[in-house]
Amino acid sequence: MTEAAAAPRSGFLAGLQRLLERRVDHDGAAPALEIPPTAAPPVGGAADGGDVGRRDRRLRLPQEILDRSLSAKVLDGWLQNRHQVLVPLTFRLGRLEAGDVAVLMRFTATALLNASKADEAARRGVERWLGEVGAAGAAIAQFRAALDAPEPLSRLVAAVRERDLAPYAYAAAVVASDARDPAGRLFANFIAARLALPADAVRSVDRRYRR
Repeated sequence: MTEAAAAPRSGFLAGLQRLLERRVDHDGAAPALEIPPTAAPPVGGAADGGDVGRRDRRLRLPQEILDRSLSAKVLDGWLQNRHQVLVPLTFRLGRLEAGDVAVLMRFTATALLNASKADEAARRGVERWLGEVGAAGAAIAQFRAALDAPEPLSRLVAAVRERDLAPYAYAAAVVASDARDPAGRLFANFIAARLALPADAVRSVDRRYRR
């Protein structure tokens, strides 16, 4: 073979060799899809590094911490206001209209007759409580008259709901009920269910007035 013919052939072989080398080096390589090498864990072990990372994440989110704190305060304030609306902080008949007081006197009398023995001691106890919460002479007279001629409980429950007196009526039912008698406790629970009182309102009234 002449030198002129060998030169192109040797150049072709050299080019083919370079092409094969590049193919071998990059065959199957996909840098965009490959996972980068994991950094070496900090001194002290992987567990320490994880703890540090969690602390760093917490420290890097002051706005989130502030938002959560303010949200919790706003929600707590709303719940307290809602609680005050649902449940009277104090049972004061002097704050109510005369028609509301009359309904509550009749309801309390019927509750006493249904939830206790309604003996003289029970009557005196409820009457004494009514005086403590502001029942004047006229209101006490209405209570006594209702004991002698009680109205149907269903009618009184409807009147209580119509006048938005549910927490007051439940408090009266709790006071009129004999907590030592299972029937008395069940009657108070029945009134709470009939008046559709929320659980937190029931617990609040129970803490204040259940004896």
